[in-house]
Amino acid sequence: MKDISKIVSHRKIRFIIFAIILISIGIIINFVLAEQIVSYDESNENAILDSSISSDYTDMESLFTLEEKEYISKRPVIKAANVDGAAPLSFTNKDGQLQGIFHNLLLRISSLTGLTFECSIYQSVAEAIHSDADIVCGISPNFAPDSMMLSQPFLETETILYMNSSVDSSQLNDKVYAAVKGSRLPEGVNKENAVYFNTREESMNAVESGNADYGYGNAYSVTYYMLRNGYRNIITVPIGVDSKGYCIGLINDDEVLLSIINKALDSIDTNQRQTLILGVAAKIDRKITFNMVLETYGREIAIIVSIVLSALLFSVFYSIRISNKYREQNGRYEALARISNEYLYEYFPKGECLKLADKFYELFHTPKSINRVTSVLKSILSSQPNDRMNEIIRLPLPGGEIGVFKTINLNIKDHRGRTECIIGKLIDVREETVEKEKLLVKAQIDGLTGLFNAATTQDLINERVEQKENHQTDAMILLDCDGFKNVNDKYGHLAGNKVLEDIAGIIKKTFRGSDILGRIGGDEFCVYLKDIPFVDFVQDRCKRLSDMIQNKIQKDITVSMGIVLVRDKEPYESLFRKADTALYQAKRMGKARFVIYNQR
Repeated sequence: MKDISKIVSHRKIRFIIFAIILISIGIIINFVLAEQIVSYDESNENAILDSSISSDYTDMESLFTLEEKEYISKRPVIKAANVDGAAPLSFTNKDGQLQGIFHNLLLRISSLTGLTFECSIYQSVAEAIHSDADIVCGISPNFAPDSMMLSQPFLETETILYMNSSVDSSQLNDKVYAAVKGSRLPEGVNKENAVYFNTREESMNAVESGNADYGYGNAYSVTYYMLRNGYRNIITVPIGVDSKGYCIGLINDDEVLLSIINKALDSIDTNQRQTLILGVAAKIDRKITFNMVLETYGREIAIIVSIVLSALLFSVFYSIRISNKYREQNGRYEALARISNEYLYEYFPKGECLKLADKFYELFHTPKSINRVTSVLKSILSSQPNDRMNEIIRLPLPGGEIGVFKTINLNIKDHRGRTECIIGKLIDVREETVEKEKLLVKAQIDGLTGLFNAATTQDLINERVEQKENHQTDAMILLDCDGFKNVNDKYGHLAGNKVLEDIAGIIKKTFRGSDILGRIGGDEFCVYLKDIPFVDFVQDRCKRLSDMIQNKIQKDITVSMGIVLVRDKEPYESLFRKADTALYQAKRMGKARFVIYNQR
């Protein structure tokens, strides 16, 4: 226990060192980025794009038709509508200037085509659509009217469900949906449950405050506002089956302009698109940045980091030495596990981290099976507080078989008595389990006929009667061989046993797989039929059974049968008495007869 505590403490030391290294790298990276951002000037960016118009347009000119070239030369200014409040797609900065992925896209299209765009800002999609603009930049098909012409999608993003943390995601039918004006309601959302807002940010603010319960949005915008506004009451769930594509929508049916825009979009390769997207999505305004802290306390931070690193240098070497010793001990345990049917693992509750020994990957050698065993073990280890926990679990193996394992676990606690980690092992007990199941089946089956024995038959019938619903009708049949004693006397007991086996085989073929079939005495059998459709169904099966026995068994053997219909919940003993009464009525009528019990 002492060695393990030392190992745990040294792990903490290594974690602290690793964190300090990361902080140091972060300081350098943030410093470089800060220098780049300080020197970055948006007017310079526009100037660069403007200066590249002639060269980019020259490259694209060969792709345009004469009609398109004439259009570009005669149509110098195109009015573009942009919607505010959809960062990082489209938004205004603190100075009221248009920013976002769609704005950068227009700049790029301008450099490729020679077109000039005059951008206007609107507070909602609906306002943009009904404005005097020529195009709406960055509109989803969900928002676009049916009459609007759309370019090919420039940006595709997964749809995200965002909802108040108090809401159950499986019960959204009667909840308040936060919609954005101009958008179409998703399938399954009732109009009376929708509340409309001008922008995505306003809809998320409503969900955060509880004025709405949930909404859907693109992954970029939802992530952006989650990080920028620091929502505490919103949880997000990716909806992978529904993705949004953002296009440029033409308010007027201008097919030439649409063709020019599509050719420009075709010419923007994947790397250029990623540059346009990440250049905006990575910039999130924060009130306090790490660069500000570094600028103010950079010298102090450097001194503290130097002191800490110097103080921990000796601990690093000592920790490595202890780790090597632990690795040697662990290797011995692994070797012991390899020559046995045991699979070792280690679980850390704080980080929900599960480490599996290499031997796991020999048995569970597919990603699917490894994920399954990891999920099951985490569920067990996170929910049971006992120090020693033994449990039998079943896990699917890659070959399609089901493995049976016994878990044995031991909690390792820290100096405060809290569980630091759980070490345990899986023991393969498939052979023992299979043997037990064979013995259990053997105890339930009649050795001669392969049907259930008398005790099991009675138990199964009682269990069925208890589970039977009131509207269902079952039937119980007692069968007794006519003249079976003569077979034993004339041909011997071996021949008699063969007759019983043949009768059992015919019973199996005659009745359904869901019916209970048992041998309850020497030459007596019992059949319990579940949920019969009508009485004639039982009579037909009895007649078929009687005919098959007479035709296939060549020793003048017939069977008499007593039938009782089961409508109420009665115990086996009561049903047996009624069926037995009907059986002897059938025998008094002669051989190969069956009678349905009639209570008078």
